[in-house]
Amino acid sequence: MSRLSSIAHTKSFSIDANATIGEAMAYMLENKDGSVVLLDEGQPVGVVTEGLLLSLFEEGGDLTQLVRPIASTPVITAHQNRPMESAFDLIITHNIRRLVLIDDDGIFCGVVLQEDMFSFLDKDIYKIDLKVANLLADDGFVISVPREKCMYDVLVLMRQTKVGSVIVTDIEGDAVGIITQKDILMAGNRGIVLEQKVEKLMSSPVLSVSTEDAITQVTALMRKVKIRRVLVRDSNGKMCALLTNRDIFKHIKGNVARTLEIKLRHDKEIMDLLPEPIIEIFVGIDQQVVHWLNRKALKHFGKEPLEQSPEFLLGKSWKSLYNTLEEKGHVEHFPILINGRNFEFSGTLSKNINSRYIKLIAKDVTEHEMIKQQLQDEIREEIQLRQEQEHLMMQQSRLASMGEMIGYIAHQWRQPLAQLGGMFMNLESAQAFDELDETYLRKKIANGNEIIKYMSQTIDDFRLFFTSNEKHERFDVVLAVQQAINIVSGGLDYNHIKVKIDANSQEFFTKGSASEFAQVILNLLINSKDALSEVSETDRYINISLRKKGDKIVLHFCDNGGGIDQSILSDIFKPYVSTKYKKGGTGMGLYISHLIMKQKMKGNLSAQNTNDGACFILSFPAA
Repeated sequence: MSRLSSIAHTKSFSIDANATIGEAMAYMLENKDGSVVLLDEGQPVGVVTEGLLLSLFEEGGDLTQLVRPIASTPVITAHQNRPMESAFDLIITHNIRRLVLIDDDGIFCGVVLQEDMFSFLDKDIYKIDLKVANLLADDGFVISVPREKCMYDVLVLMRQTKVGSVIVTDIEGDAVGIITQKDILMAGNRGIVLEQKVEKLMSSPVLSVSTEDAITQVTALMRKVKIRRVLVRDSNGKMCALLTNRDIFKHIKGNVARTLEIKLRHDKEIMDLLPEPIIEIFVGIDQQVVHWLNRKALKHFGKEPLEQSPEFLLGKSWKSLYNTLEEKGHVEHFPILINGRNFEFSGTLSKNINSRYIKLIAKDVTEHEMIKQQLQDEIREEIQLRQEQEHLMMQQSRLASMGEMIGYIAHQWRQPLAQLGGMFMNLESAQAFDELDETYLRKKIANGNEIIKYMSQTIDDFRLFFTSNEKHERFDVVLAVQQAINIVSGGLDYNHIKVKIDANSQEFFTKGSASEFAQVILNLLINSKDALSEVSETDRYINISLRKKGDKIVLHFCDNGGGIDQSILSDIFKPYVSTKYKKGGTGMGLYISHLIMKQKMKGNLSAQNTNDGACFILSFPAA
C-alpha cells in the first residue's frame, strides 16, 4: 500500500507567503498546475489558483502586490505517510484538484494532484460508466468563442460561465483550438494585452474523443499527453462537450465510493459486526498510527487511540508485539493488560514496499483469566492438601513401622542383656569363691563394654532411621540399604533369612533424603520377611543387586517367598491394598514407598513375579 509521499510534487509548488502576485504567477506557470501553496515558516497557510489570478488580471490588478490577501482557497492537508487510498476520500469529499501534504510538525511536504490519482483507480471503478456518453448531460453543450475574439472577451466568458477553458471555433463553428486560464496567465506574464486576439494564444490542435470511447481510454490519453481536458464529439463528429478530469472524478464519485468501499471498507463493515475488538494500524517508515477501530473496539477503548501511536493504547507491550509481527508476520494470543482488563491480541502484518498495515483482533479474556486463576488457586490448595495428607500417611507408615521396630529392638537386646546378666553372676560367684582378681575383673568389664557398645549402636541405627530429615543431599545408596537391614536384622536372623547385597564393587550415590529411601528398603524387607516366614523353604533369601544404566541406578530387590498374588499385582501400589489384613496390615507400606520413589527420589518403583518369588525394581537418578 503506497504512501501519498510517493506521488507528491514539490518543485515550484510552494512559495513564501510574502511573495508577490507576479512571483506566484511565475511559479504556477513553471509547475504547470495552475496553483501554488503559500508557506509561512514552512507551514501551508493558503492556496492561490489560476481563477483567483485571472479575476485580478481582468480587473487590471497590480502584479507587484502581495499574494497572501487574495489566497482565499482553503488548504486541505493530509499526512505524507497516509496510504494512497485516503486521498480519494479527501479529493472527492472536498471537490478539489490537489491535496497538500504535511509531516508530523505540519511542515509542507508536497502536493498530490487529482490527475495523479487516475493511475491508481482500478478498472472496476468504470464498470458501470463504460463509455464517455454516460458522463455527458442530456442538454450538454460546448462553451466556445470565435477565433477573432480577444482575450478580454474570453475572461468575461470564463467568469460568467465559471469554466477554466473554452473551445475556439472557426467561421463554420468547428473547433480549431482551445484556450485555458493557464494560457491567459502565460500571456499576461509575457506582457500581452487583453485586446490580443484569441487565435494568437490558443493551443492547437484540439484532442478529441468520441462519445463511444471507454473512459479508461480517455484517462489513459490524458495521462499520456499530460492534459486535463478533451473535446467530445458525437457519432456524427459534432462537438457535444468539453470533458475534464474533474468531470470524470465528479461523475464517477459514486462508483469510486462504492469501489473503495468494496476494496477498503467492505471488510471493515463486516468487522464492525464481529463481537471482538479489531484495530487497524498503519505503519510507515517513520510513523506508526492507529488508523481504524471497529465498533466493538470503540466501545472498549473509546475514540482517543485513533490517530495516535499504538503505544497510547497498548503501552510498553506494543514494542514486543510489533517485534513478533516483524519476525513472524503474525501474532497469536499476545497478552496485554488494558485499563484493568486482560486481552489477548492476534493478528497479521501486511508488508508493502513503502508502508504496512497491521490488523489486530483483541479478545477480552478477563473472565477467563479470573476463572483460570480461581482454578489455579483451587489446584494449589488441593495439591497442598494432598501433600499434607501424603506427609501424614508417611508419618503414619513410619509410626506403624516403629511399633514393629520396637519388637526388633527387644529381640536384638534380649541376648546382650542375658549376657550382661551372666557376667554379673560370674562376678558375684568369683567374689564368693575369692577368685575375683584384677585381671578377671578387667576382662569382664571389657566384655561388658563391648556388649553395651553393640546395644548403643542398635539404638543409634533406629534413632537415625526415625529422625525426620527431608533435606535432599548426596548419600551412599549401599550404606542406606545396610542401615535398613541392620534395623530388622534380628527378625531376619530369627526367621533364618539371608540377605545378600551385590554392588559389583562400585560406588552408588544419589541425591535425596537418605532416611526416606531407607524407609522404602525397610518396607520391602518387612514384606519379604513376612512372606518368607510363611514358606517351608529352609534356604530363605533376599538378594539386593545394584547396577548403573546410563545416568540411572537400578536396584533389584528379589526374594524366594512365593511371589505376589497375580490378582492384586497391578494394584499393590495403590493405598489400602494388602494381603496381610488378618495380621494387621494397613496396605500403606508399598503405596508410601511408591510415592517416595516417584515424588521424592524422581524415580520409579515397579514389581513383578519370578519363578521363586517377588522382585521389586527401583530406578532413580545417579549423582
